[in-house]
Amino acid sequence: MDTARAARTHIIWTSIALVFILIASCLAYVFISKVPECKVSIVNVTECTESMFRHQISQEHWLLKAQNYSQADHRLVWEDEWLGYRVERERILDQTNMWMVIREKGVYLVYIQANFILRTEKNSSSTVELKIIVDLSYDGKKEMFSAAHDTQVVSDNSPDAKLNTFLLMKLQSTSQLSVRVFPSHLVNYQPRPFSTFITIIKWADNW
Repeated sequence: MDTARAARTHIIWTSIALVFILIASCLAYVFISKVPECKVSIVNVTECTESMFRHQISQEHWLLKAQNYSQADHRLVWEDEWLGYRVERERILDQTNMWMVIREKGVYLVYIQANFILRTEKNSSSTVELKIIVDLSYDGKKEMFSAAHDTQVVSDNSPDAKLNTFLLMKLQSTSQLSVRVFPSHLVNYQPRPFSTFITIIKWADNW
């Protein structure tokens, strides 16, 4: 990927992150304003926006695309889209390329999208369950999140299916994330430019 394309991609995903932050802030405002015990101070939107852009965007942000999966446990194998533009110490993937190791404690926005190629024998149909499962490991503990689930009817002319999920997660330094997708053999690993991918962006230091 050339430098111009990398720059465009970086700008696009940074913009998406800002949109997510704005949506989350609006939802939080609406929720809190409906709770009598909570006091909400109304701020000038222009000042708030200017303040956002005055602060440097966190360097903790990644765009990873799936390139394969482990037949042993169905974990996706990732490739860092910005690998050539980072120094080695900024690498988030472990040596297996299946686990993402968080470097800084904080609240992270995580978005996962998986595209499935659904095909069956001609003149027949069936149903298939699509799942995205996120595994979190920290301090010797393990947690599993059923992040997304859907059931699709598959026929010989079925279009491709897309499954996605958006998570807001409080993570510790050295926390590890991995993603399992079912059925993993139906996942599309061919970039168009990103068929199956994950974005991880640090939103704040704390809730």
